[in-house]
Amino acid sequence: MSESKPTAELHLRVLGQPTEWTLFLHGEPPTEDELKSWMQDGVVARVLFAEQGSNEPHTLLVNFSLIVSARLFPVAHGREISF
Repeated sequence: MSESKPTAELHLRVLGQPTEWTLFLHGEPPTEDELKSWMQDGVVARVLFAEQGSNEPHTLLVNFSLIVSARLFPVAHGREISF
């Protein structure tokens, strides 16, 4: 797969886990309605994501029946934080 920039940031809270997963999505991100439907119906969905610090995407299958909450954000390209 060719390198590309993420299109959205998806935060998932998995049942029984104390922290969220943060996935940097590539390609067309799901809509809020799709996420809601997947969670209600317990869908296993394929998402294309990259690990933080990498633009090389990988496929991940997510069982949305185990997701307690989901937050979706657009990715702001070029934004840097310095301290």
